[in-house]
Amino acid sequence: MGKNLRWPDFIIGGAPKCGTSSLYFWLSAHPEICGSKLKETFFFADEVNRFNQQANIIEKPIEEYCRYFTHCPAHTKAFEATAHYLYYDNARIMLKDLPTKPKMIFIFREPAAQMYSHYRMVRYRIKTYQGTFKDYVDNKDTWFYIEYAKYLKPWLKEWGADRIKVLLFEELMSSKEKTMCDIAEFLEVDPAFFKSFDFEHRNETVAIKSSFLHKLGLRLQPLIGHRLQKLLLPLYLKINSSDLKGKTDEERQSLQSFKPVSERITRELQELLPELDLSYWDKR
Repeated sequence: MGKNLRWPDFIIGGAPKCGTSSLYFWLSAHPEICGSKLKETFFFADEVNRFNQQANIIEKPIEEYCRYFTHCPAHTKAFEATAHYLYYDNARIMLKDLPTKPKMIFIFREPAAQMYSHYRMVRYRIKTYQGTFKDYVDNKDTWFYIEYAKYLKPWLKEWGADRIKVLLFEELMSSKEKTMCDIAEFLEVDPAFFKSFDFEHRNETVAIKSSFLHKLGLRLQPLIGHRLQKLLLPLYLKINSSDLKGKTDEERQSLQSFKPVSERITRELQELLPELDLSYWDKR
């Protein structure tokens, strides 16, 4: 591997709809941290997909990964945030031995809440699913993303606990300043930056009116700087989104029926990480 190439110092992963977008933008604002040009590179995915067709470990040399960090000053800690890396063997195996020996941050959400949020995203935002929430949770294939302990276990075994930090979405959102300061200390950057930081929640699910306009926006997003995105996002949402309705009675019943699965997943994660405070999930 070339000596002058820019490699990441840490990577964010975790299940979809668990706050990786908010965490990415909040960390990118820190003067000692530099976010990748593309939030989710999918470079180390186990397959070539629509997110990594231009650059991926399957078709390109590993040095191609550095293209996402060329803009990062030498004094900053570079990073990216591909949530799905948790599930990819390529990511777990190949990121571990990069020259920078990067750290990993994984963020998880109460299982039923993740399922419901992800359902609303695929049903109303990207519109790749047309069924009911009951149909969604009854399909065990959709449980893939919330099997946290199953996919985290090999990371801990191969990387070591000292290089991995596990966060909870609920803790991050309820105690933003404290949690971000803890993350800053883990990354060895100044935590004082987040003492007076203006936290803005990113990637909240809304109902999209025009799929064409939404897909166009996703294609243009990597070409627009973070600051300009922050200015344009409210205008875009005003034009192309509407608020989602609350849970229906049927959806509440489906969530209640899913409770034993959530409890099993929570129990497995607690057994894997006894020190992790999962009481935030009990409050739901």
